[in-house]
Amino acid sequence: MEKILLAIEDEPSCRTLHSILNEHYDIEVCPDGVEVINALVNNIYDCVIIDIDLPGVDGRSILSFLNLSNRINYLPVIIVCDEIAPKTKQMFFDCGAQEIFQKPIDTVTSLKRVHNVITISHLRRNVQEYKQQLLTDPMTGLLNRSGFQAKVRKLIKDRVHGAALMCDMDSLKFINDNYSHQVGNDVICGFAAELKKQLPENAITAHLSGDEFAAFLPEVHKKDAGEICRRLLSSVEKNVLLPDRNRYVTASMGIAMFPEAASTYDNLVTKADHALLYVKNHGRAGYKFYAHRDDREEQLKGRQECTNVPIERMLKKRSDEDIQTWLKFGEFRIVYINCQRYANESFEFSLCLINIVSKNRNETADERKVMLLNSRITTFLKESLYPGIYSWYSINQLLILATRRETIPQGVEHLKDELMAELEVMNLDIELVI
Repeated sequence: MEKILLAIEDEPSCRTLHSILNEHYDIEVCPDGVEVINALVNNIYDCVIIDIDLPGVDGRSILSFLNLSNRINYLPVIIVCDEIAPKTKQMFFDCGAQEIFQKPIDTVTSLKRVHNVITISHLRRNVQEYKQQLLTDPMTGLLNRSGFQAKVRKLIKDRVHGAALMCDMDSLKFINDNYSHQVGNDVICGFAAELKKQLPENAITAHLSGDEFAAFLPEVHKKDAGEICRRLLSSVEKNVLLPDRNRYVTASMGIAMFPEAASTYDNLVTKADHALLYVKNHGRAGYKFYAHRDDREEQLKGRQECTNVPIERMLKKRSDEDIQTWLKFGEFRIVYINCQRYANESFEFSLCLINIVSKNRNETADERKVMLLNSRITTFLKESLYPGIYSWYSINQLLILATRRETIPQGVEHLKDELMAELEVMNLDIELVI
């Protein structure tokens, strides 16, 4: 049974309304304005009927309190008053009142009018909840793609500067295949929890699909955005754990600043995605701000090109971004020779060189089988959970390089063992010599 708070000082009017509504609703009578405020704070009602001339705190002040506390959106209010001017009535409606009863109370229509007010309020609440469900991802409780687009587009329209983040969890397929999809779902929810915890309260966060997340940080400058992302990635590695706890979960993030990088929602998301792809193609487990050269990076994706910057200068410079760019587009032979040459100078890394040979050492390994093997190994490396792992192959050699301190040397050693186990299931008359 719906519950109504009846707050009327005029005893005849209060008695009349109570007798009309008592058979259909649970009525609580409260004739003092201060007690009404306390009741509204501590209880839930389906409707409030307020006398405009209550003692202590009058009806106007109670209506203002409901507005300030945002309760007026889901709690229908009926004002009871003596005869008033049309402008005053309009003022009450503008403040959120759904209905106005004039004294003396009309005993014929009051019950139906109260019923209509409560029914309309319930319908509005149901519609609001349904809209919220349409814009919310049920697994994580974050916004879905539609909800994220709607909110961020509005901020961009209002010219609210900030940072757009595109996030991918690293190696979710590996987790699903090796630990189960339930563990994968737990990892997704764990990452969502870290987003809520580490990002500012006013951040707009979304689970777009699978391992893909997005966020918009309003009123955040570039320097602060970088620190927030660093803190988030560190927290994910620390708190989102797999069942065996032997490996940690990492994520890759691309950042585009509004309006510096782009002036529209679609372009902003595209720029952040370009920066994300750069991170994913350069070892994952990190973040990067969008730069104009990332558009050319997209055009070059899938092609091998040598940089014009001298290798000696790049290695000695120790600029991580430049080194990773060179590693991605460098030729296999140049990578191997120069990594050996400068191993003891400035660039810390760990190398594993694999020769692909025929099991019959007197024969040359079949090129078609070698290509199949290379494809299998490359896929395995991309899906591994070790950050900072890169690979290149020529006709009969595979080079594995680790550039992250935490994967040197243990990560490469474990990776070699896992590669050997992976290749045991392949029926090929070739083998790896490490």
